Amino acid sequence: MIFASLMLAGTGSRMQLDIPKQFIEINKLEIFEYSLKTFDAIKEIDCIILVVNEKDKGHIINRIANLNITHRIEIVTGGPTRQESVFNALQRAHSISSNLNDKILIHDACRPLVTFKLINNIIKELNNEVAVVPALTMIDSLCLSSKHDYIDNNEDRSKYLMLQTPQGFNLNFIFKAHQYAINSNLNNFTDDTSLAIINGGKVKIVEGEKFNFKITTFDDLFLFKKLIGG
Repeated sequence: MIFASLMLAGTGSRMQLDIPKQFIEINKLEIFEYSLKTFDAIKEIDCIILVVNEKDKGHIINRIANLNITHRIEIVTGGPTRQESVFNALQRAHSISSNLNDKILIHDACRPLVTFKLINNIIKELNNEVAVVPALTMIDSLCLSSKHDYIDNNEDRSKYLMLQTPQGFNLNFIFKAHQYAINSNLNNFTDDTSLAIINGGKVKIVEGEKFNFKITTFDDLFLFKKLIGG
């Protein structure tokens, strides 16, 4: 089986809105619904897991009831951190899974412009890898500034990549990686590739996409609206 998990439990505190940014409606769709519809259109995916805040569950159920979703949908409650929220999704997928070769894609719901091409490429690479991540090369010059006031050192940008989602994993491998983190009291991971690496996994890099950006600020929201004509 192939699972897709959409992370919807964030509060979007940086934008200081009355609602989390994933529920902003543009052109009659909320931001999370764009990526949900994209994953739903991929026949290789068997089950989509939505990780949500308990208080938002009713709202999400009502919204997706009108989307004509064809895939099996599972809804789980998120935790106080992203790491805990992902583990809740992994637990649900693991309880459904019956094959050690099952896969899971973990995606930020506030990356609404993820494409079929990128998702299918990650699924393809997971046939031979335990972990796959899309990434972009750095375009701008890069520096180190410990206090964000003066440049401490200029860095070689060719060594750095910007990671995106969806990040794909062998389900059994990443589930055990999360269990290891819990048992070791490691609870501050914001990216699942880091968990994969500390558990001995090699993370395959595939080319990301420029417009697969995460909506974090009002500038990001403005760009998204321009791109889709909202």
